[in-house]
Amino acid sequence: MMKLLSIPVLLILFTGCSTPEGNTWLIRTNTDEISIVEAGIVWDGLDHEARTVFLSGSNPVGDFITTLGRKSMVAAEINTASYLHSSLIQNMKICWIINSAVIAYTDSLSENLRNDISEEDISNYGDLLGSIVWYSSSISGQHGPERLPDLPWNIAFAFDSMSSGSTVEIEGVFYTLDSITTSPQEMIEETLADTDRFTTFARSSLVESRLQRNLLSLKYQVLETLSIDSASVISYCTQRELTEDAAILATWEGGSISAVDFDGIAVFLSLGRPGIEVSVPWVLHNLANQARLTNIADLYATEYPDDYGRITQGGNNFAFDSASELLYSTNVTNMTEMSDSLVMAAYERMSSIPEMPQSRVFESVVVPAGILDDALELLENDGDLLSFGYPGYPEFLSSGHEFLSRPVYLSELPSPLDVSLFLLEEEETEWQRPVEVQEDLFLFYRLVEIIPSCPASFEQLEQSIRTNLRIHHEEQRTMEWMCELEASYQLQINNDILGKLPLDPSAWSEL
Repeated sequence: MMKLLSIPVLLILFTGCSTPEGNTWLIRTNTDEISIVEAGIVWDGLDHEARTVFLSGSNPVGDFITTLGRKSMVAAEINTASYLHSSLIQNMKICWIINSAVIAYTDSLSENLRNDISEEDISNYGDLLGSIVWYSSSISGQHGPERLPDLPWNIAFAFDSMSSGSTVEIEGVFYTLDSITTSPQEMIEETLADTDRFTTFARSSLVESRLQRNLLSLKYQVLETLSIDSASVISYCTQRELTEDAAILATWEGGSISAVDFDGIAVFLSLGRPGIEVSVPWVLHNLANQARLTNIADLYATEYPDDYGRITQGGNNFAFDSASELLYSTNVTNMTEMSDSLVMAAYERMSSIPEMPQSRVFESVVVPAGILDDALELLENDGDLLSFGYPGYPEFLSSGHEFLSRPVYLSELPSPLDVSLFLLEEEETEWQRPVEVQEDLFLFYRLVEIIPSCPASFEQLEQSIRTNLRIHHEEQRTMEWMCELEASYQLQINNDILGKLPLDPSAWSEL
């Protein structure tokens, strides 16, 4: 996910606000004007954490007004065709709305299904309890394993009276019972004896199975008319720059997805999951899935228009947030790339090199509790634990080694392993008594090498230097960007009235 603005973000679009009493301007740009009362309303709307940020500084009112002015400019920047109204952000917004509507539809459908379950359903579930089936359908292929009572009752009771290999026609569809297995009768009776527990289980299982059948039915509705242009998909994946934005990748009854539409879908799917590879199979899968989700979202919009309207408003908020991140990335993050030479130069300028603490290398074997006695016996008879068949402690193994650790610091080890390993003297290299590192999992270890504390190498410090350098450069670049915006938007603060305002901004909204 792209990084948010480092200054406090109010995420309020200030343009278009009406002017109440107390309308003297406090902040002005060439696109916007904020009155004292409007600033007071914003202050009153801050949550406790945001307000504390200002109050903890040496100049709360000044910091608040400055931030408000900057947010006004940033909001104006976001509300342009290149950010908030760009095709990428708008298509991401559509994805967010569709996904939110699908979640809401699923929740609503689950609740309706739960309310529709009757006493007869529970009774039928008990009659068929304990049977698992594998079967084939003439329209949807092979299925299973599935609990018999999770199937529609007409199919479930038909299978219950059939032998394996038999076929039955139900509502024009042929079903073949491939195999059936049933739990012992005493186990079924024991389950039924706990009435409350059984009823809860049966109700939950029926809701889930009926929900999945409903969603599967909606999926088949889309697949019946879905058409994917394989040539356009291949072109999109291999040479996106040569594929026209309007090129249609997929169509179905009631919808379509173009290349530029899928750009937004791909970015939305990558949020929180970096490194997704846009391959042909991945695109084909997500085209079909997006068509399915769109169909469900359209159904939810028809059945629950008011709720869908609220989701749409949430989509507008999501778009604004995403546009602000894109704006920050364009003007700050992408302009502060840390080169290897900059990082090395920062390392060479360090006045002192920090000392790295002592580290230790050890060999280890991890065994489960069930064979602990066998491992102890082998140890007592001077046997080779490394040949016991169990590898070492996985969190610290050196690359390419099954038993040898990398150099490990005291702070990295779990208790009590940290104390026991770091109390050993250099000559104590025999296998130690096991330590229970997890429940029923025991670690045998022996000391191999003690590496004394020493000045940190560049490789050990590189990542922290790079991170700190990036933070410093981004802070500098953020301030430069704010200055550029102030000049572009001709930011003005009405200093003539500042001394006449109440010290507490909470009183401004009443002026």
